[in-house]
Amino acid sequence: MLVAFIINILIHVGLMALFLTIFFFTIAVYFEKKIVEQQVDFVIDDFVGNTLKPLSQSQKEYIEDEIINSINSADLTQADKDVEKQNNKITNNAWKFVGILLGIIFGIILIPLVFMGFNSLETLKYLFYSAVSSLIFVGITETLFLFLIAQNYLSADPMKIKLNVIENLYKHTCSPSEPNCIG
Repeated sequence: MLVAFIINILIHVGLMALFLTIFFFTIAVYFEKKIVEQQVDFVIDDFVGNTLKPLSQSQKEYIEDEIINSINSADLTQADKDVEKQNNKITNNAWKFVGILLGIIFGIILIPLVFMGFNSLETLKYLFYSAVSSLIFVGITETLFLFLIAQNYLSADPMKIKLNVIENLYKHTCSPSEPNCIG
């Protein structure tokens, strides 16, 4: 009975590790990018809409355009290459880890099957179905969590970003006597 319990745990760990790795590198990565874009849009909209209330609509639009143009014009080619290189390294390490883990689990499961005479096919089928059932519920839970909670979580602190933007705007203010000043 103890052998079956240990095999059950190992099968669960192996399937969950495989599922979570696949889930993260497919679905979660896509949503993470989407979440970052939503947070940037939220901060810009919040900053322009709330912090700059005293300004006229044309001044708000000008500042929003300047912020967006500043973000879009930044040359992030090298940063993108660095991120891609680091992500590829992490992905490779994750797959190596999962492969080694599954190999170890498979090896540990084979010991009682081969050397200890544990050969109950019905028990193994039950353990496998148990792990797959758990995996389905974990998959549903992970997906619901991503769609309902993680997607709506704001990790960017709008107040810190506003303070930074205001400080930078103040550093680059112009006097009303300058020809291109909208002040």
